[in-house]
Amino acid sequence: MQEIDARGKPCPQPVLMVKEVVDKGVTAFIVLVDSQASVENVKRFAERSGFQVTVETKEGYFQVRGQREGASEPKETPATVFPPTEASPVQTLLILSDTLGRDDAVLGRNLVKILLDTLAVQEKRPRCIILMNSGVKLACEDAETLEALADLEAKGVQILACGTCLNHFGLLPSLRVGRPTNAYEVTNILLAGGVLTWG
Repeated sequence: MQEIDARGKPCPQPVLMVKEVVDKGVTAFIVLVDSQASVENVKRFAERSGFQVTVETKEGYFQVRGQREGASEPKETPATVFPPTEASPVQTLLILSDTLGRDDAVLGRNLVKILLDTLAVQEKRPRCIILMNSGVKLACEDAETLEALADLEAKGVQILACGTCLNHFGLLPSLRVGRPTNAYEVTNILLAGGVLTWG
């Protein structure tokens, strides 16, 4: 069994370290990480790659164990989740701030809310919304945009919030819509094309 010590490694290094051994054909691994965001990111990647995953909490860190039984096929990867379609060329909405524009913060926050409220009732919607930098605040507790994002999620739009950004603002426990993501997953989604950026 391959053991990986990814403690102290920033996002997305723990995922990339696991990917490296998985790509070499390893069928069992243990990875040590020291943040809940890393646990979720590694767990998601491993499960997508066909591994059964268990997590143990140790003193000051987590132990994530992955075991692949037989020759199970990897699940769909982020790069193939959002193929461009003729009906909706915008597959991913990348939101980089909790405001639109920089001259007036109050106006900027109102504009983001209005646009998300409008998007929630549109027939054409992106398949994924990625929140980065202060954009993660839009999906956190007490945000005025929670209802619109929850509505979009209920209609099948995947809401992804940057784990590094959530940790930076101390907001990981406050995330109310969607799930944390990492740079590896975001990069694959963006490289698939069809991206519209706000912020």
